[in-house]
Amino acid sequence: ASHQLRTPLQALRLRLENLEHDAADGIPADSRDLEGSLAEVARMSRLVDGLLILARAEQQLSAPIQTDVAELVAGRIDAWSAFADDQGVEITSTVSLGSNACITTGNLEQALDNLLSNAIEASPSGGAVVVSSSTNSSGNVLLTVSDSGGGMTPEQIDRAFDRFWRPAGAGSGGSGLGLAIVRGLIETDGGSVELAPSASGGLAVLMSLKSC
Repeated sequence: ASHQLRTPLQALRLRLENLEHDAADGIPADSRDLEGSLAEVARMSRLVDGLLILARAEQQLSAPIQTDVAELVAGRIDAWSAFADDQGVEITSTVSLGSNACITTGNLEQALDNLLSNAIEASPSGGAVVVSSSTNSSGNVLLTVSDSGGGMTPEQIDRAFDRFWRPAGAGSGGSGLGLAIVRGLIETDGGSVELAPSASGGLAVLMSLKSC
């Protein structure tokens, strides 16, 4: 984690030093340095936020409670619908009513926020994100978030949960913590997370949520 924070800090320091030198010489600020500095600050904020979420999940400060998964999913889809519309992506849920799981308050919401954000951004305009569910013989809820993006190779899937890992060619906006956070939050409550190709050729994230 120290290396991941040190790199953007060094980049930020260089940009700020450039601005300082320009100011001392009476040269107007370079907008690229200003924009770059703000981007590095935003990146560090995402890294720190992600690390704090992981730390809280590992400490498990509160006990899981019975949760209506369908209601929770509906709330998160409603929260992300404007972003999905803006991206030209349809987002729907086929989660069965009465699907209940034992979840720590806030954990599944945070996991879904990460997954829905990723899925919407990965899907092309005209694509779709679907949240679906089933129940296994143990009564556990199997919750799946599927997108219609480019998916991942088997090699990428093997590394996708590694902290700070990002696929080659990924933009500079992410922290590489999203899926690690999802797994940490779900496993804290005794669940599990797997990745697989979606029916549309994108990525499907399969979460097994324990019953109470």
